Amino acid sequence: MSELGTAKVLVAEDDASVRLTIEFVLEDEGFQVLLAEDGEQALKLARAERPDVILLDQIMPKLDGKQVLTALRGDAATRDIPVLVLTGMSRGAPEEWPGAEFVGKPFSPDDLVHLIRKRLSAPA
Repeated sequence: MSELGTAKVLVAEDDASVRLTIEFVLEDEGFQVLLAEDGEQALKLARAERPDVILLDQIMPKLDGKQVLTALRGDAATRDIPVLVLTGMSRGAPEEWPGAEFVGKPFSPDDLVHLIRKRLSAPA
């Protein structure tokens, strides 16, 4: 985990209001939050910052969630980062989303924080 035990969470979400709401909730819970508004930015931040958990929107500009997840899983530096996929749509087959857990939209902030904490405490 990041310095002083503060978990670093990358929020990749193209909807600014959703992104800012998640940022507010997570910062209030003591997480360090990184923000990306599209898939390319999410991938760059994931590689540069090595977050402890990634919240990944399924539908985003430039690269969608599936493309970002595929790139993350194909890179030794990011392949083991837990990923929660934020979606209000159909998900596709589990093999299309290796190692990801789905969070349906709309979601409760408390449930989201609980899922993040659960992923952080799970063995790698």
